[in-house]
Amino acid sequence: MDSFSEMRTVLVVEDNEMNREILCDLLMDEFEVLQAENGLVGLQRLEEANGKVSAVLLDVYMPVCDGFEFLERRQKDGRFDSVPVIMMTASDSVDDEIHCLEMGATDFVTKPYNIEVVKNRIKSVIRLRESAAMLNRLERDSLTGLYSKEFFFHNVELLLQGNGDKHYDIVCSDVDNFRTLNEHYGRDQCDNFLRYLAEKVPGIIPGVVFGGRIGPDVFAFLAEHQEGDWRELLQADLQEGQPIHFNLKYGVIQDIDRDTPVSGSCDHATLALRRIKGRFNVSVAVYDDEMRRIQLQEHQIVEYAEPAIQNGEFQIYYQPKHSLATDTTGGAEALVRWIHPQLGFISPGMFIPLFERNGFITRLDFYIWEEVCRELRRLLDGGFKAVPISVNVSRMDFEVPDLAGHIAALADRYELDHSLLHIELTESIYGDNPGRIAKTLEDLHNNGFIIELDDFGSGYSSLTSLNTLTLDVMKLDMSIIRQATATHDYGILRFATLLADGMRLKTVAEGVETAEQVSALKVLGCDYIQGYYYSKPLPGREFEEYLAAHCA
Repeated sequence: MDSFSEMRTVLVVEDNEMNREILCDLLMDEFEVLQAENGLVGLQRLEEANGKVSAVLLDVYMPVCDGFEFLERRQKDGRFDSVPVIMMTASDSVDDEIHCLEMGATDFVTKPYNIEVVKNRIKSVIRLRESAAMLNRLERDSLTGLYSKEFFFHNVELLLQGNGDKHYDIVCSDVDNFRTLNEHYGRDQCDNFLRYLAEKVPGIIPGVVFGGRIGPDVFAFLAEHQEGDWRELLQADLQEGQPIHFNLKYGVIQDIDRDTPVSGSCDHATLALRRIKGRFNVSVAVYDDEMRRIQLQEHQIVEYAEPAIQNGEFQIYYQPKHSLATDTTGGAEALVRWIHPQLGFISPGMFIPLFERNGFITRLDFYIWEEVCRELRRLLDGGFKAVPISVNVSRMDFEVPDLAGHIAALADRYELDHSLLHIELTESIYGDNPGRIAKTLEDLHNNGFIIELDDFGSGYSSLTSLNTLTLDVMKLDMSIIRQATATHDYGILRFATLLADGMRLKTVAEGVETAEQVSALKVLGCDYIQGYYYSKPLPGREFEEYLAAHCA
């Protein structure tokens, strides 16, 4: 047998000093060797070694504390029960061997020793132990102690095969905005929080069998099928005593189909869970026929996405921005519409979140940016006055290396002044990777692009975003405009416009639909208005006609 690449530590517990010294000398060429003259000292050496002992050679009969007592104390302690013990004995008593094995011994060697046999026995038990430890590390999530994703799926499959007459449910749990919690509380505290959830959540799931960690903050649990309403069963409050304020969601699939892969059943449960993300007053969702219909529809959307780009099914519409200072069109926002030949109009509210989850959004965004550059070039070549067009960037786009360089190269290919492209991002993006996002926006700004912050006032950390990001334009979310006109209270709008003016940011009001809203925004000093009061989103040719009529 080949030697280990690194020396392992072996503890020799033998009361006869001469025998102990000889054995240690014979082992020292391949092992680090510790010595103990009886079982009590041996246990002390194990504790001092702090987990570094790979195997123990233990004499059976010794004064003070013999091999039997050593095994008994080791068994009760529990800290060293994974360390393999090879018993050394001159006795041929079968009863002694059986008794030692029952108490946790791994193997036997007989005196007088054949040192090569002893070495090979040691190596065999160490390899066996280390293989088991490695398997356990693969099997269990190191942070929570739950099964790893692969072993959770595997063990559920095995259980279903062996219990054909039983019915089971799968419950998945997820923490709302966990990434934001990580940034706010720090990784160590959030790791402790996940350990807490891994311990507490199984206790509130009736009939729980076992659980696994299938995502950074997503746990899955197999449970015996419950006839009751899971929305009532999962109502325990886990917040008490926790320094982290959290919102835990559950997705459930009942009576799982044995013909569906376990990973697919978990997908169904997490789909249910996603339907209630961000909804504070709803904590449990059960996968049902409606969700099954939506899932099939989403599968179709993903499948059709790439061909849709190739076939030109994604069409760019332009919603004008009206300048209150000049009473003319001062720009537009590019919006994507998908007209599928069979499915018809597919709402952006359906395909954009889906593409953000699977990463296709970056492919779509690059397509949109190029179409906008092509439109700007066509307008300029047609003699139109150049107006800037804002394009959206998604959270996944910031994962692209040198995003600013890519966008600059695209604009240069169409010989466009960079200020004609406005880069629009939502505040919710900022929480994902603030350092990278801030640096990318700074690079874009230094390249001459105008940066717009969308959805200001929609409920995200607006002041933090304004204070740390390189910005030129603040877009006021339509919700605060509608609320102001509904309540005739313009305090928040006034604050937003004053804040923007103090930071030398231009303002764009979104979703403006009435003359009353326009009048109020004029008084408040808003720079641009975007909404149906002036124009709905227009396809390219209609946008050109609009520019011809409204652009000075």
